Amino acid sequence: MSSRWNVSEAVDTAGNIAVFSGGACNILSKDGALLRNQERDRINDWLTEKDVFFFDPQIHPATHGVEYNYAVHHKIEMAAREAAKINLYEVSPRTFGGVTSIELAVDTYDWREATVIYYSDADPNEDLLPPYSKEGHPQFQPDGYPNNEAALKAHYREYLKNGNNMRKYVVRFAQDIDTLTVTMGQDRHEHDAVIQPDRMHAVDMFEAIVNALDGNRVNLHFDGGPETRDAKGNPRFILPENPPEMQMKSFLDSYIDEGNMLRRRIAKMLEVSVFTRIVFTQKAAIAALEELLTLKKVLK
Repeated sequence: MSSRWNVSEAVDTAGNIAVFSGGACNILSKDGALLRNQERDRINDWLTEKDVFFFDPQIHPATHGVEYNYAVHHKIEMAAREAAKINLYEVSPRTFGGVTSIELAVDTYDWREATVIYYSDADPNEDLLPPYSKEGHPQFQPDGYPNNEAALKAHYREYLKNGNNMRKYVVRFAQDIDTLTVTMGQDRHEHDAVIQPDRMHAVDMFEAIVNALDGNRVNLHFDGGPETRDAKGNPRFILPENPPEMQMKSFLDSYIDEGNMLRRRIAKMLEVSVFTRIVFTQKAAIAALEELLTLKKVLK
């Protein structure tokens, strides 16, 4: 049990979870240091005050009483996602949100569960609008870019990690989506959606999952030979190891563009429905959760 929150630490209690509180986890500071994201803390405090049992996959001693252990907590996370009546997903301007985008697509098209999407502002102590484009779409703005050298290198490593994680998730989700087929190798076909190993293709992978969940037949092909696979056979995202500064900035510029396009594509996917609430402040997220938890008869 958490030292601070009313969260599950055991698979046998995960079935009692009412809210899955996920999305943005650790963030990089302007100096490139890895920090625990605190944007959902006030929301999770409120859930605890209301005695609502929930799961937050951002496992940390300060909030859960233990360090993250994949063998233990991944099983609890999967059980929590199955049991939760309501999902809360945070999309932060400081994190890319690639895996979160896939989870949102599955919840929107497949599970059709009550979901609150919280676009945070990167400040846990204030309630401000997140940074946004002239069209009103929330934006991806990694801290410290482009002027801090340590931040540049840290974000570059994060870019590589996010590209690889999205590929792994797509391959895993393809096993559960009948209309999505994943192929690998150097032989592609005319109508394949092709993913190159040296391009992130986050929006293309998201688009493939959305189209497949919408009932369309999609063949997603990961290009390249054996050197473009990891030890388990997953497709790899490959970048130069230590590029010169200007080349690194060019790569990171495309990373930011991809993050912004991904947010725009999420907005395009969402439609007016009883399943989804979109909010931009912690106060609004709590109000939406209170409404949904009352409608679900979790709160009285």
